[in-house]
Amino acid sequence: MKNSRKFKLILKRINKMNNFLILNALLIVGISISTIYSATILKGGGFHYKEAVWAIISIFAYFIISMIDYKKYLKYYTLLYVFNLLFLSALLVVGESRLGAQRWINLGPVSLQPSEIGKVIVVLTLSAFISVHFRGRSLGFKNFLACGIFVAPVLLLILKQPDLGTTLIICMTFFVILFMANLEWKIIISMIVAAGISAPLSFFFLLKDYQKTRILTFLNPEADPLKGGWNVTQSMIAIGSGGFNGKGFLNSTQSKLRFLPEAHTDFIASVFLEERGFVGGVILFVLYLFLIMQILHVADTTEDKYGRLVCYGIGAIFFFHFVINVGMTMGIMPVTGKPLLLMSYGGTSLLLSFVMLGIVQSVRIYRE
Repeated sequence: MKNSRKFKLILKRINKMNNFLILNALLIVGISISTIYSATILKGGGFHYKEAVWAIISIFAYFIISMIDYKKYLKYYTLLYVFNLLFLSALLVVGESRLGAQRWINLGPVSLQPSEIGKVIVVLTLSAFISVHFRGRSLGFKNFLACGIFVAPVLLLILKQPDLGTTLIICMTFFVILFMANLEWKIIISMIVAAGISAPLSFFFLLKDYQKTRILTFLNPEADPLKGGWNVTQSMIAIGSGGFNGKGFLNSTQSKLRFLPEAHTDFIASVFLEERGFVGGVILFVLYLFLIMQILHVADTTEDKYGRLVCYGIGAIFFFHFVINVGMTMGIMPVTGKPLLLMSYGGTSLLLSFVMLGIVQSVRIYRE
């Protein structure tokens, strides 16, 4: 009898799920695997097979996370917060350095990037902090300062790696969550003014040399087309050569001839747009737009403050990753090395994307 009741309860929860959300994500992943295959066909290494395996693992994780009541994250948010700090601190001891940054923990066959996990935990814990301490009222300066102090240790640990891209995404997500938690407009205006004043100071005194180079390259990629501006220049050539209908599947010359670096990771959108052209770009844009709109719909139809803020935070992460990555490939955003979620090759990124979607489904299932 107990097993029968549990089975019926699981079926009831599955019936509450928004199936369009997972179908939308799977369509993007299908595009991703085919594009990864095209981008790496001459390299070998079976990258598309590995991504397919990670996709299967991620789907299982998605269903498991969907069945966990999201309110448990609220109950144990302090433990999650401490775990996040310890996990990020572990990088200082056992982290593996690549390309001048210490961002990875090597676990044999796989490598984990704690900052990617960290930004998801920030959404869960910051939303909980606001829901517990600032119920039913607008957020003034003291509340804003308290939230800033709450998130600051995580940001400092991520900056230490250094990982400016993830830091920026967390900062922007932070403001989205606070805005949706009813942050006072005078605080918002003050922060915009402060950001405008502090930006030049940050450039000269806080950024490392390679980060300054990326910004200068973004402003004028033609100034150094063979070095700092190479990636962006080749990416724009790839996108432009795709035209309206694209060159066709497996016909992306920029990646095949090794002109486009990191074709299956950071610049996978360039490969796709070269092969599928403007039409393919519109389809990809609509798929991401529909995905984010579904996440926001769950938020808008949820009365529980915690669940609502979590969904807004997750929607913000998907949105900013899309804008930064696609903007980077088109030369309208600086190169930050942030992946296009669900598209770029990478097991950790794909798994966490489905975990976030699972949390959104959990809000939809358990919000009553």
